[in-house]
Amino acid sequence: MKTNKWLFLIFLVLIQCTKEPNHSCISFPKVKDSYKYPIVPGMKEWQQLKSTDDAYKLCQLPDDIIKSISTQGLIDALIHAPLFTGFYHLSSILSALKWHGHYESFNSAKELFLREDAGNALVAYYKLVRLNCIPASWVINEDNERLMGLECLFTKQQILDKMGHTQKKEAVVALLSNYRKCPDNVNSIFPMIYLMFNDKYKPVLDFSKEHAKIFQNILNGYLLDYEEFEADLQIELVISFAECFTN
Repeated sequence: MKTNKWLFLIFLVLIQCTKEPNHSCISFPKVKDSYKYPIVPGMKEWQQLKSTDDAYKLCQLPDDIIKSISTQGLIDALIHAPLFTGFYHLSSILSALKWHGHYESFNSAKELFLREDAGNALVAYYKLVRLNCIPASWVINEDNERLMGLECLFTKQQILDKMGHTQKKEAVVALLSNYRKCPDNVNSIFPMIYLMFNDKYKPVLDFSKEHAKIFQNILNGYLLDYEEFEADLQIELVISFAECFTN
């Protein structure tokens, strides 16, 4: 019990730490039926919560909302859920950041994975994300982490199963565009290469045979292992794959 309370106190502190001034200059789309969470970090009601279970209950969409909200609304509700961000900071202390497992904490994600238009909606939503300025360096703050979680949705099989070649190409184009605006965000490389891999793009299939660890990590929803991408040449190689794939 003491351990759970200790972890929850860390959650509260780290969630507050992500509420720093925005250095990422990221604008997320405005969705007509966006969901506003009634209790969020910073409110007295949030501070009075006793456990992470209680906190996650406040991150779930009501039953009537979850069936009526648009698919883009689900995406927006997921990435703006109170505990969607702050997870990176906690995981850096306790364990690896595995987005695929993290999604399971939110009923918005579970509903999203059931929607037949999930692929279309995700591509359309992501294409409207704007990097309005180029940060001097990539730092983990609330919006940057939110972008990471959004981009990792492109590696979730339930999403990929609902995307055709054209949609995957559009997603790679958008990811490549945002990466070029902020090359420090190496996280964009992983969904980019996995989209091409899932589309059975031969150069990437050949590349995967020699870099199986990268693809296994992505399959697990783990985007932060840069060990095999430390050499700029490999990053540039993935970029060259993406350029050829989208032309």
